[in-house]
Amino acid sequence: MANYDRYKAETAESYEKRCLMDYLVRIPSDKKLLPIISQIKGKKILDAGPGTGRYTKLLLKDNEVVGIDRNPHLCRLPIKVHHGDATRFAELVEAHSFDTVFSTWMTEYLNPQQLNDFFKQARIVLKENGEIVTTIVSKYGFGYLYITAARLLRGISKYNYSKREVCDKLREAGFKEISIVNLGSWLGIPWAYLVTAK
Repeated sequence: MANYDRYKAETAESYEKRCLMDYLVRIPSDKKLLPIISQIKGKKILDAGPGTGRYTKLLLKDNEVVGIDRNPHLCRLPIKVHHGDATRFAELVEAHSFDTVFSTWMTEYLNPQQLNDFFKQARIVLKENGEIVTTIVSKYGFGYLYITAARLLRGISKYNYSKREVCDKLREAGFKEISIVNLGSWLGIPWAYLVTAK
C-alpha cells in the first residue's frame, strides 16, 4: 500500500476535489452504491480506509462505526480512526467483534497478496455471521482504463480484479456466501463491483 502514503500531505479539502474520473465512474456508480449502504442498520462496523468519511457518514446514523486508515487525519467524522494498514488491522481491534467490515475504493491499492491479507484480516475481526462489504475495481471497461491511466500518467500502482479472482480470494479466506453487484459508469460501461460476503 505504498502509494497510499502520498495522502500524508493532503488535507480533507484537497483530497475531496473532484476530477474527471469522479464524473465518469464514481458519481454514476453511487446511484447503486449509496442506497445499498443506506440499508445497513444496527451493526458494529469496522470501516477500512474511510478517507474523509464520504461514504462512512451514511453509516453513522444507524450503526456504531470504528475506522482504520493509513491517513486518519483525513477523516472529518466523530469516530475513532486507528492508524493502521488494511493488511494487518486485526492486531488493532478485538477479534470476532464486528458485524461488518466495510470499505469503499481502498482495495484498488492492494496487490493480489495484500487483497488476500485484507480478506483474511476481515475474517479474524468479524463475528460468526459477519459480512464484508467492499468495492473492487473491475478488470474491464473503465476499470481497466482507470488503473492503466493511474500507472502511466501518474506513476501510481493500483490494482483491479475479475469477479472470479475476487471469489477465489474470498473463499480462500473462509467466506462462503458471496454476492457481486456490478457498479456501472458513464453510459453503463463496466467499472467496478460491490462485493458482499459472509
